[in-house]
Amino acid sequence: MGKNNGTDPAAATASANGANAAASLGNGNGPAAGSNTSSTPRSGDNAWAALKEKYGDGRTKLSKKVSEDMAGLLKDAVELADMGAKLGGAESAKELATRQATDSLTNQLGLSDEQKEKVSALVASRISERMDAVNELASAIEAEPTGMMETILAGDALSRGEMTQEEYDAVSADTLAVMRNVSGFALSGRGGNDLSDPVLAEQLNSVLNAEQQTTLAGIVQKATERAQNSNQQMPFQNGNLPVMELEKLDQTMLSAQKLTTGLRAMMEGFQGMKELNPQPEK
Repeated sequence: MGKNNGTDPAAATASANGANAAASLGNGNGPAAGSNTSSTPRSGDNAWAALKEKYGDGRTKLSKKVSEDMAGLLKDAVELADMGAKLGGAESAKELATRQATDSLTNQLGLSDEQKEKVSALVASRISERMDAVNELASAIEAEPTGMMETILAGDALSRGEMTQEEYDAVSADTLAVMRNVSGFALSGRGGNDLSDPVLAEQLNSVLNAEQQTTLAGIVQKATERAQNSNQQMPFQNGNLPVMELEKLDQTMLSAQKLTTGLRAMMEGFQGMKELNPQPEK
């Protein structure tokens, strides 16, 4: 099989679609590995009983299903990001995002070779942190879903007029903060070119001169505004968990699962075609 040194249009399209699917997780500001997603930490049967008493048995059970679906989508997004990156000629989503972000910064900031090497290492480390945090959040939800369940149930109650906004904010604050911190783990829909992560920006400033720091601040501001103004947000994008009736949120999760299933099948098909028709070495 010949070595692939180019990128064919079909593979590039699949790679971009895979990145955008992963982007539905959002654009957060950093990892929250090991964070508790519950605003009122409880565990096991006591937590379940408290939710049943407050929200009812049927809705509590449905909220658990939705929470489990969310955890599955988080894991699917990481896998789809890697699949899309491989179609684009990279070994992993981390490698692709690092290369794209580093190239973008080099062009916009006029980095020297020494600066580019340091920036690449910082970007790679930051992306690893954020990707690891997504997997850890998914595992945490699976192991102890009651924090996410409570936030979902509170949103359902708010949408039906059974809870005030102030009550919802108090219940959901900690869970939504964790989601914002881990979402947008690597690609954010623009293949690593989304540079709105302020933690990464602060780290990059350590290798930039004053003029480059000013330019970077403008880049971060514009990237943040683009993310906030995006009209293509899916349930997790930018740490966004829509406040809606539980049944509608369940249907939203089912639609997202169909999307990821379709993207997986498409990328597997493109990969199969690449293997059957390898590009010649240059």
